[in-house]
Amino acid sequence: MKKLLGISLVILSGCATQTSVNKSTELNPSKEIDHVLFSVGATDVGTEEFMYVYRKNNVNNDSAYTKSDIDEYFELYVKFKLKIQEALARGMDTTRSFLNEFNGYQEQLKKPYLTETKVTDSLMREAYDRFSQEINASHILLTVKPDASPSDTLAAFEKISAIRKQALEGGDFARLAKENSDDPSAKTNGGNLGYFTSFQMVYPFESAAYNTSEGDVSPPVRTRFGYHIIKILDKRPSQGSAEVSHIMIRVNPDKKDSIQARNKIFEIHDQAMGGVAWDELASQFSQDINTKDKGGRLRPFTVGQMPYAFQEASFGLNEVGAISDPFMTPYGWHIVRLEGKSPLQSYEEMEASIKSKINRDVRAELNKKALINRLIKENGFNEISGVKSIISPHADSSMTSGKWEATELASDQNVTLLSVGDRKYSLNDFLDFVEKEQKNNSYAPDVYLNILYDNFKIEKIVEYEEARLEEKYIDYRMLVKEYKEGILLFQLMEDEVWSKAVKDTVGLRQFYESHADDYQWKERVKATIYNAADRVVLEEIRRVLQEADVPSNKDLETKYNKESSLTLQIEEGDFEKATNKVIDQVDWVKGVYEVESEGRYNLVVVHEVKEAGAKALNETRGLVISDYQNELEERWISELREKYPVAINEAGLNYTYERLK
Repeated sequence: MKKLLGISLVILSGCATQTSVNKSTELNPSKEIDHVLFSVGATDVGTEEFMYVYRKNNVNNDSAYTKSDIDEYFELYVKFKLKIQEALARGMDTTRSFLNEFNGYQEQLKKPYLTETKVTDSLMREAYDRFSQEINASHILLTVKPDASPSDTLAAFEKISAIRKQALEGGDFARLAKENSDDPSAKTNGGNLGYFTSFQMVYPFESAAYNTSEGDVSPPVRTRFGYHIIKILDKRPSQGSAEVSHIMIRVNPDKKDSIQARNKIFEIHDQAMGGVAWDELASQFSQDINTKDKGGRLRPFTVGQMPYAFQEASFGLNEVGAISDPFMTPYGWHIVRLEGKSPLQSYEEMEASIKSKINRDVRAELNKKALINRLIKENGFNEISGVKSIISPHADSSMTSGKWEATELASDQNVTLLSVGDRKYSLNDFLDFVEKEQKNNSYAPDVYLNILYDNFKIEKIVEYEEARLEEKYIDYRMLVKEYKEGILLFQLMEDEVWSKAVKDTVGLRQFYESHADDYQWKERVKATIYNAADRVVLEEIRRVLQEADVPSNKDLETKYNKESSLTLQIEEGDFEKATNKVIDQVDWVKGVYEVESEGRYNLVVVHEVKEAGAKALNETRGLVISDYQNELEERWISELREKYPVAINEAGLNYTYERLK
């Protein structure tokens, strides 16, 4: 039964989370023709499907391609298809529960085929390379909203360009930031951002920083916040991660309290340097309530994850146990002790984390853009000139408030707006999309209309590709089929075999009684084995067993396994010959025996020698249920063969033998 289930359910053990796909037909070598292999009732099963599944399930088993191996698998596959035919006949593929489960799997299966692997790989490698370098930079920001008018955008660009010109001509960048930047912090820090690395700034800003040389000022760069120029102050190799403990004294706005806090942290520092236990100082004085009772220990961090002064003080320590001078952050005064440093992890160690970050980052849009460009080239895309302009005069404030209606549009709404491959989409399709997707927003109506139109195009381009995935990729087609049939088979087997064998207590007992000869005990002993790590423990156990009130096995294991769970192991039960190495070394006579085996010491108490005889149902219930399930399944298969006659196409079978050699 397990082998049969493997045909369809092996895919449920991990394929849904695969990170790469085979967008080729490796498991279906070129020049193969799809012949009919066999039919189940009126349904044909092709050689392509069978050979694909066979190769997949034997991908690392080169010896599994003999005729007898293929025949064995073929018989299993016929039985499998008989069950699937029955599931389809019952309409199990139309139930709400099936559709919900299957559609969820299918959405996951689509994802790897709707991504540009080369783009993702390139972005991942770029991100890792940037992790290896940390940048200290200052910036000047001129705020520009994403939906700003062209005139406002141009004005901001011209202003930031003029500021950059002053910086390039020798103007003090910090002064320019204080005078011009819309970043509130620039008034106090001159626009300085401290050190940062990959994923700690928005992607366009990050790219501009890494593409600008040390000492230079970048060209204006647009982000969702507005226009920036960036001055690169320093570039250094990755500091890796640091783990520190700290003691913190909070600072209140009152000047007197600030002086007291400063004096206090310096006194604590003197004590720490003088040899007072760090953990005691943290517990007694630190005002970080989350760490004071843990010796002030913090989780490891990298550049950009802590306030600048805290970060630099921590990474400035070189030896474990070294203690920093007191320093101040927005949270108060600190001293830190280095607990450890680790270098930047390897690409392989960070790969999964980087990929996850890319999928949540604006970088994902680069992948999507590359995908759309590829699909346009592969599938064909055409916009009918002038059609969209029919709606443009009607885009008003009601659209940006999410209340626009197309009912008063006088033009012919069925005119073709665009086409993808052989599919055409009318103006009316777009209008329906607008009414459904419009939301309240701050864009100008004409800008928002263009955004909706771009979204409509992308949706239709992707929809067309999704509809063709099974045609384009045999791997995807077969995976979808396997998932669908696997879900159906699991539910059907549950209904017809697994649950039935457990619930049918009368049938189970009748099966047991009619097959009683299959469930027999051989001669056996009832015994207890005390398995000890050393002879001293074993001798103690021997003395305990001679006492009038012998503790339970559980109490004995609890007593002796306080320091190590392996000091004493106790096993008791009925043992047949050749089922236990220790039992096989003692006389099968009631008594106590000592056996040394595999470096451990055993005390064996033989309580009783039992003669061969029938096993009671409760003693072998699991095995009986398994055998009963197999019988129910075989009966059911016979019924299905009558219901859905199986016809084998010998030519197709011979073709399969030939191709699988």
